[in-house]
Amino acid sequence: MKKKMIAFASMGLVCLTFFLSCKANDQIDEELVSSVLEKPEKIISTKDAAILFTNDHLTRLSSIGKASTTFKEKAIHFELAELTKYFQHLETIATTKNIPITGISFVFGATNDGKRTTFMMPSIRNAQLDYQASFTIENEQIVPFVHIDDYVTARTVSNNDENLILSPNGYISFNEATVLFNSYQTKYIERIAKKVKRDYYTKAVWYSLAEIKSYINYLQRQSQAYNLEITGIDVFFGVYDTNPDLELKSNAQTVFLTANAQTQTIIDRKASRLSHFLQNDFFRKDTASDESEDESLAYNEGQLCPPPKNN
Repeated sequence: MKKKMIAFASMGLVCLTFFLSCKANDQIDEELVSSVLEKPEKIISTKDAAILFTNDHLTRLSSIGKASTTFKEKAIHFELAELTKYFQHLETIATTKNIPITGISFVFGATNDGKRTTFMMPSIRNAQLDYQASFTIENEQIVPFVHIDDYVTARTVSNNDENLILSPNGYISFNEATVLFNSYQTKYIERIAKKVKRDYYTKAVWYSLAEIKSYINYLQRQSQAYNLEITGIDVFFGVYDTNPDLELKSNAQTVFLTANAQTQTIIDRKASRLSHFLQNDFFRKDTASDESEDESLAYNEGQLCPPPKNN
């Protein structure tokens, strides 16, 4: 009888251990699912991403004789591993040099052959003028990059000392960034201004460091959970709808980001290709905007960096 009671007690301990183990695993699974499903605030629906893309083609590129620009030419690629290193580097610079870096700006540029591009720069908040001021460091000095001006003046001597300006082709100096920026003004802004009348033409889009890191982490979680093999992000120019309710954003230039997997631009957890989505006009038929946002990998709604109020 005593042996039976001991055996029964042992079985009870095993069952209890198994039960607690199951409960613990359930909790871990729930936390994992919650982590995967939790999405950054500025994720937009696949439909909205497609509208931004299409508006840009119709109202900007087509208006200046660039309607033949291919999808491949529009995609501006950054490797995920390089971005992770870059953001870590910015945090190190902020700590070691005591610089309150607030975020990054995607500054617009144009290459020698006329293709649009963008490069990233860190920013600090200019409290006096109330805007995010981009900068780099050269020769141990903070050098402002004033992208609210039409043109930026090159420095007499410019060297890439700190790897703070990241382009799709690697790190560049202040003067190299200046060439890209000024070229965008000449080849795009001045031509677009003859067709699209605005008080200000966006030339940079800003995100806080926390926001952009959250987005990168989100892509990594989605990639792991859905076997997407995401290795980078693709940046695209976009244009908001003309709508007075959008205020400053109405008919304004912007950029949106989405994932790149195995050299293909994808926009959702199903690994749908953006090019395929556009060609088949799926976004025009898409009425389930909430569902498409839940599965979307597209990111937007950055600050458009208009001129300071007191400028």
